[in-house]
Amino acid sequence: AATVTDITQPEIRSQKPPVFENNLVIMGSPVYSGRLPKDAARYFSELTAHGALAVPVVLYGNRAYEDALLELKNTAEACGFASLAASAFIGEHSFSGNEYIIAPNRPDKADLAKAFAFGQKISGLLESIQTPGDIGPLTVPGQFPYKEAVARGPMDFIQVTEDCDGCGVCIPACPANAIDEANRYAVRPERCMYCCACIKACPPGARIMKEGFLKGIAKMLSENCSVRKEPQVFTVLG
Repeated sequence: AATVTDITQPEIRSQKPPVFENNLVIMGSPVYSGRLPKDAARYFSELTAHGALAVPVVLYGNRAYEDALLELKNTAEACGFASLAASAFIGEHSFSGNEYIIAPNRPDKADLAKAFAFGQKISGLLESIQTPGDIGPLTVPGQFPYKEAVARGPMDFIQVTEDCDGCGVCIPACPANAIDEANRYAVRPERCMYCCACIKACPPGARIMKEGFLKGIAKMLSENCSVRKEPQVFTVLG
């Protein structure tokens, strides 16, 4: 039976990472400016594998995944995994909203069909190998050394309007534990990773982007990343 570990929550990432033996592990991560999110990269780097296979998967917002898939694959292999296959899928951009829409409703039905076909391909590969040593090298796009991670200082970009009803849904939605439980109007800028999960999770739509730098990026992405990109999949040669 499959086991799912959701590492978007800080309490999960704070636990001791598991050791995988003779497993197939699908490692999924969003893409932040062409790289893995810092906290996700750290968690993945602390995994341990013995005779286990990995399928690195990244999700990006229809701009570019750049070095993220290569980074995830290399991280998995450094932990002892053998990479069997990898993929890059598209999801609605985290900056997408009512005002600026970026890759709306992705992944959609066509994306999910490709994901299902990817799963079938992985199943076929598993039937054709006996040990991790039987598989050939996996090549994915990207460059090493990786692109420089975008460094942004603390940024106050979220406005909480009077529509907030105090439901608290935003607190567990935040993967960085950046929302003050005692004051939902307060965001800890030093922890915020600009993912906008709290904005998307807010039932009454009371959390919005303020005018400023990040909203300008959302506008730019909506104007320049409107052409649909398709998922890409990669499998071992042997």
